Amino acid sequence: MSRIFSRPLRFRLLPPPSSTSRGTSPSSDKSLSNLKTMALLLQLQLNPSLSRLPFPPRPAIVPPKSLQLSPNLLQTRKFSSKPLLKPLNSSRLPPLYASAAAADEEEKSQPERREFAEDSASRTLRAFSLIKPYLLSQWKFILLGWLCSLVSVASLCQVVSRFGNLSSCVGSADATKLITGGSALGVFFMFKLAATYLQQSMLWKAALNAVADIRGDVFRGVLGRELGFFEGGSGVSSGDIAHRITSEAEDVADTLYALLNTVVPGALQLSAMATQMLVISPALSAISAMVIPGTSLAIAYLGERTRKISKEAHLSVANLSAYLNEVLPAILFVKANNAELSENVRFQRLANADLLAHLKKKKMKALTPQIIQIIYFGGLFTLCVGSLVVSRGSFDSRSIVSFMTSLVFLVEPIQDVGKAFNEWKQGEPAIERLFDLSNLKSKVIEKQDAIELETVKGDVKFYDVSFRYGDERPLVLNKLNLHIQAGETVALIGPSGGGKTTLAKLLLRLYDPLSGGILLDNKNIQNVHLESLRRHVGLVSQDVTIFSGTVAENIGYKDLTTKIDMEKVQMAARDANADEFIRMLPKGYETDVGPRGSSLSGGQKQRLAIARAIYQDASILILDEATSALDSKSELLVRQALEKLTKNHTVLVIAHRLETVLMANRILLLANGELQELSRSSLLNERVANMASNEIVI
Repeated sequence: MSRIFSRPLRFRLLPPPSSTSRGTSPSSDKSLSNLKTMALLLQLQLNPSLSRLPFPPRPAIVPPKSLQLSPNLLQTRKFSSKPLLKPLNSSRLPPLYASAAAADEEEKSQPERREFAEDSASRTLRAFSLIKPYLLSQWKFILLGWLCSLVSVASLCQVVSRFGNLSSCVGSADATKLITGGSALGVFFMFKLAATYLQQSMLWKAALNAVADIRGDVFRGVLGRELGFFEGGSGVSSGDIAHRITSEAEDVADTLYALLNTVVPGALQLSAMATQMLVISPALSAISAMVIPGTSLAIAYLGERTRKISKEAHLSVANLSAYLNEVLPAILFVKANNAELSENVRFQRLANADLLAHLKKKKMKALTPQIIQIIYFGGLFTLCVGSLVVSRGSFDSRSIVSFMTSLVFLVEPIQDVGKAFNEWKQGEPAIERLFDLSNLKSKVIEKQDAIELETVKGDVKFYDVSFRYGDERPLVLNKLNLHIQAGETVALIGPSGGGKTTLAKLLLRLYDPLSGGILLDNKNIQNVHLESLRRHVGLVSQDVTIFSGTVAENIGYKDLTTKIDMEKVQMAARDANADEFIRMLPKGYETDVGPRGSSLSGGQKQRLAIARAIYQDASILILDEATSALDSKSELLVRQALEKLTKNHTVLVIAHRLETVLMANRILLLANGELQELSRSSLLNERVANMASNEIVI
């Protein structure tokens, strides 16, 4: 393998050096450098394969501001039909260009590049087995739809036979027969239209109900996952998860409808029309059927190609959705760092990859019906042969009209089969990706014989607790032992990343420790129902979470699905020093705070979070940097309210502010996975205070 870049080529938008160490003119050097830079960038834009050439590694290229790439230029670039993309996480956005090593690795990681032991039929059976229970749950609507299809086909048979009779009446110019036959034909045709409408309505209802159940089960499974699943341990971004549950679920609905609308209705119409054709002329029926096997093979081949192309399209739009979910909430950071151009480059790269993938998908989808049109050439051939037969007096014009009408309606279900097979192959990747989320099992497992905790005193014990976030990562906690008595307030201080928040996550059983255990009122929390445990532990995190909705709904979040106690909401707001600013809002407690509380300041959101914890009335409170976003006055009032709560609650305070630390009964230093108790005097000692200012307390 030829030598390649050791890392992807990147550039930063910085001004060029203003001077040079050589004796040449700075302006001439600058112009020469600009030309070289622009030439190389244009070559890489127009031909990304150049990044694989055996060039030695070079430092990052820094184009001058005057030569920044225009977004219009990017639109002219011919992107590769196989984009080197992966689902995005916040920790790794895709680079502007991928190295050859990354390309080779990505090639190997593509499922369609690997040799599967299973064939297309087994994949289809597996996908059908996943959706089968949801279809069976809608058996009433499916049965009604299929009964309507039976009425529709029966009416169609009458339409075909009467249409042939009507053609003979036209030749005889018998007005009475024309009126009678035409009226009967119209009645049966209206019956067919009404039955077809009811058939499609019932089958759509069954398909959409099934997908709604699938969505509910998948989302329930996602919510049941441990916290590590959402913090990057799964390799699935939140944007990808959202795309699967929304857009790809809609693709599954289209697939289910195509399946239900073809299996029985198509088979009934195909059988009825073929029977009529055989009765009229077995010879012409055999000639008409000659093109069907070849067309079926073409449909099967195109369907498998469609499945692979559809999978690429699903991945490309998932990547784009994940990117937008990450960059739009961070728009302030993007603008503050003048990163609009670089983010536009990333977006254009992902958008063009999605464009190419979906264009291939639509082309393949359009090709399949055209292949099926070959059947119509068989119909034309049959018409020619029929004309010869009629000219020899073999059978009359009524028979040939009935035969051709039957042939036209025979082609329709065959086309539907091709379209349904096409839809199924497009939907297979969506079914697999959607059910992949529900098949993931949580690492935090609730025991079947888990107990309920009706009341909790608040006595907490950590014994020999060790924990790390990954198999190859260092221990965050190392055989930690801690006893927090009921009603006691304990402050945890220590360097960032020392494990303070981890301790709170373990108490909430968002993770399970590697070894050791945690007791709540002398009961191992692994033997307690998760809902019961978390009902008795309230959390105010440094990363404040405010949902779209009213102020009252955010404070009374615990009772959101039942009935919110407004008196309790207002009391909690007063204790958290939030009542005053809430009443100044346009609608008071009924004011909509916007997405993620966008209409509130940081301090206001923090106080709402504290009020929510007070409303929960949990026996144990975890205050993780709970006063970090408050001004001095608000912090003082909130701290006074929290001091009142400590009389009846066990409080674990994770703080950086010295004032917050001093409100605790005990102060513990957590560093290097171990605990050390500090006295107030030692904390206030000048030597320890100096250490605290650097490592412990901000």
